[in-house]
Amino acid sequence: MNNKNDKKTIFGWSMYDWAKSAYETTTLGAVLPVYFVSVVVPKEGFLFRGNLYTGAEVWGFAIGSALFIFFLIMPTIGAIGDLSGNRMKFFKIFAYGGAIFASSFYFATSGDVILTLAIYFLAQFGATGSNVFYDSVLKDITTEDTIDAVSARGYALGYLGGGLQLILSLVIILLGPGLLGIDEALASRIAISFAGFWWLIFSIYSFSKMKITEAKSESSNGNSIVSAYSRNLSTLKKIRKFPFLLYFLIAYIFYWDGLQTVINMSAAFFTEVLLLDQTQIIIVFVIVQFVAYFGAKLAGYMAKKIGQKNTLYYTMFIIFLVGNAAYFIPAQQFLPVIGLGVFTAMGMGGLQAVSRSVYASMLPKGAEGEFMGFFSVISRFSAIWGPLIYSYVSVTTGNARLSLPVITSFFVIGYLLLRKVDMDKKISEEEWASS
Repeated sequence: MNNKNDKKTIFGWSMYDWAKSAYETTTLGAVLPVYFVSVVVPKEGFLFRGNLYTGAEVWGFAIGSALFIFFLIMPTIGAIGDLSGNRMKFFKIFAYGGAIFASSFYFATSGDVILTLAIYFLAQFGATGSNVFYDSVLKDITTEDTIDAVSARGYALGYLGGGLQLILSLVIILLGPGLLGIDEALASRIAISFAGFWWLIFSIYSFSKMKITEAKSESSNGNSIVSAYSRNLSTLKKIRKFPFLLYFLIAYIFYWDGLQTVINMSAAFFTEVLLLDQTQIIIVFVIVQFVAYFGAKLAGYMAKKIGQKNTLYYTMFIIFLVGNAAYFIPAQQFLPVIGLGVFTAMGMGGLQAVSRSVYASMLPKGAEGEFMGFFSVISRFSAIWGPLIYSYVSVTTGNARLSLPVITSFFVIGYLLLRKVDMDKKISEEEWASS
């Protein structure tokens, strides 16, 4: 039996977000894509099956392929963790493995396209897998009255940790060549690897604080893989009997896709359309990281005062306004972009934190890993489509600004679907077993 709301365990759980966010912010967000496109892939492009691809095309294909593979296998891995009673063991394996591979980006140099993509796949496999079990234990350590605040605390510490590590890594990139006499490519490799070490070291610290016990599922028949596949098929059949959960998941897919597109395409929009330089974009990213901390904390407070659904409406409305306001920002105007970043961060932190706690509170006991496997992978799977739509509109119209109203329409769809969701409903163990 877990001692719920234990301060030490909750702090340890929250610190894992601090640990992993360094990889997500520095490696995936600010440094690795630029390093891959400008250094790893040759200037003439990457030849694959007779076709020549640019660095950005290769990177996009790799991300899409990885997301699709994770979409297929992560729910099963989550179910295996539930059935075997080894969620914390799986959590540690994925976290440590992902961090070690993330640290090994140091060995990826110019021309090492396949090696870099292989390391990326393995590091991201660890990050995605660990997130399944990180999310799944949230209900084990909280009660209904604390789950929103604890979820928000995890995101808040993640923003702080990711932002701090991003600053340290950028110091290496900007000052390393002058102070250490190394070239910019080596400075980037060091910064990327540093993010992996950060993830590993703080993961060890995080797990040392978490005290979570679990029991093997009574439904396990000794073959966890077979049981997991069977359980997933059964889940897909059962979930349609719970419209409130189904509507929430569909709404989440739309508004999460909108949010992730705003996050993932912002740097490209700032560079190509608003004509900002790299230093200005870095400043915006750092500001967003730290302001999002307060956004997540505020959302945890608001969820108690005005309810989870109204908090989600509030955060979606903010990002909807920001996305459309960006349409009117003139090129080479830095201060308005900072303003957009601040408002985006306030909405982003809350939308992420409350969405996770809402979903977790609906789940039946004993199926957390399986359901969080779907939730974690849906988050990544949905993020594929927004960037594709953004690019399609930009290419067909010749005006990237016109992509913004299309992307922000996802929040309108999410809002309309969310209106059908009863946030107070939960699936009991008895309902789930009899469905």
